[in-house]
Amino acid sequence: AIRQYNQLGAGFRIAMRDLELRGAGNILGAAQSGHVALVGFDLYCQLLRRSVAKLQGHTGNLVERCEIDLDFVAHTQAPLDPPHTQVTSGQGPILTATLPDHWLPETRLRIEAFRQIALVTDLAELKKLTASLENRYGPLPPEAQALLRLAEIRCLAEQKGVVEIKTDENQLKCLSIAQTKSPTPILVGNRFPRLTMRDPLKKLQEIRSFLSRLPAPQR
Repeated sequence: AIRQYNQLGAGFRIAMRDLELRGAGNILGAAQSGHVALVGFDLYCQLLRRSVAKLQGHTGNLVERCEIDLDFVAHTQAPLDPPHTQVTSGQGPILTATLPDHWLPETRLRIEAFRQIALVTDLAELKKLTASLENRYGPLPPEAQALLRLAEIRCLAEQKGVVEIKTDENQLKCLSIAQTKSPTPILVGNRFPRLTMRDPLKKLQEIRSFLSRLPAPQR
């Protein structure tokens, strides 16, 4: 970063690069670690939004955010072949979901796009954001498409009252507060539902289809 930004007044750019590389940090302390797309920035944006809404007295309108942890999705920008997938032993294809710097090279704009994706709350808003990104920066690369598909899953999950989505190989483990106030596992036939596809993009579609079939939460 220092080699890249060595002109007069480049301190802000270096600071933004540091933010991207190490994350926004722990809002309650001084810890700073992890890639912004994986840890730090998304949670930071959500906590900051909640804090602002609480100060403004709008806490009743806040959506319970869904935590997504899929073992077939990575958020790194390591060189892959093909560009958006890699294979690990026994795991099968791993999907890379991020905003690659070869598509959006300006650090400030990339962080702003990450922030917008992290804060999107409904599918209509996400559709407008996707169109805006394509208009500004060109056709979405596979990594960006994957990141936006994850955002789509999160928005749909939040509409259905799902607060956590995890995968353990082919098991889909979801927790819901749609029917009760405490998180409850979503089971099919007294067990966690299974993902049948091997391709990671098709797995995402399976998860989306599963969420779309869930009943609307009780009001």
